[in-house]
Amino acid sequence: MKLPVVYLDVIWLLNFGVDGFILLVTAFLARRRLKWWRTIGASAIGASYALFLFFPAMSAFLTFFSKLLFSILMVWIAFRPKGLFDFGKMLGLFYLASFLTGGAAYAVNNFFGSVSVQNGLVLVHGSAVWLQQTKLWLVLLALPVTWLLGKSAWNRLVRSKQREMNFWEVEVQLGEESVTFTGLLDTGNALTDPLSRTPVMVADWELFAALLPAELTEELKKGSDISMSLGEIEMEDDWHAKFRLVPYRGVGGTMGMLLAFKPSQVTLRSQEQEHACTRVLIGLNPKALAADGSYRAILHPSMIEGDGDVREEWKADSAAS
Repeated sequence: MKLPVVYLDVIWLLNFGVDGFILLVTAFLARRRLKWWRTIGASAIGASYALFLFFPAMSAFLTFFSKLLFSILMVWIAFRPKGLFDFGKMLGLFYLASFLTGGAAYAVNNFFGSVSVQNGLVLVHGSAVWLQQTKLWLVLLALPVTWLLGKSAWNRLVRSKQREMNFWEVEVQLGEESVTFTGLLDTGNALTDPLSRTPVMVADWELFAALLPAELTEELKKGSDISMSLGEIEMEDDWHAKFRLVPYRGVGGTMGMLLAFKPSQVTLRSQEQEHACTRVLIGLNPKALAADGSYRAILHPSMIEGDGDVREEWKADSAAS
């Protein structure tokens, strides 16, 4: 029998496409956005690893730890996870996407392909292919692993869908300037200014770095305790009138003071609604609220409940029409 010719460039391109598809599935399961140049880089690394099979000198790279290392490298390049927990989650979803893709390809090949065995060779449409020996214990191990990863991914999709229903586009106006970002409506957020009873939404301070006084942003970058040094920071008098120190109680009973300022107006938008609020304070959180950057602020529920100066413009528009 004439042996088939193997073209390494074809093998590389095929694996490049498959790895790219697996990364897209991983991004879908994780509800992440992929940058095209990161996807190309990670797919190229995965495709290059497949070529080790054809070079006996590279057999040392075909171990379990080498495969794990390349998988970690692909996930890191494609998604740049933030933190160990996020990295483990993305790696697990990457393997789940690999199992789903590989299982689907194997099932379709067996369903539509014409497979036969002659003289110990597996033939597909008359061409000999290499078949790796499958161990029963590996198959049995793959079943619970796939189930656990699939359950985890499904639960994450459900939680993401529920959370997306509470995502709002937020536009903060401060004088002539404005900043737009994504906020998460938290019905459990009861933070208010104890003196004026004004609701407080908490946001990443870096969103307003270009709008705040330069002296204040320098202190925030240093991680200084603003509650102790606010009076010593030089700024114009109208800025001093905008700032408040709001006491809060965090998880575990920890207490502190949160620096907040009064914006000119905050507008919340969704696909069907729009709310404009002027009676609100914005607390400057020193750290990012979401590790994946899916939202940059936690909204107070009274901002959309019609309290104070909140206007439900979308209802007025509906009535007019």
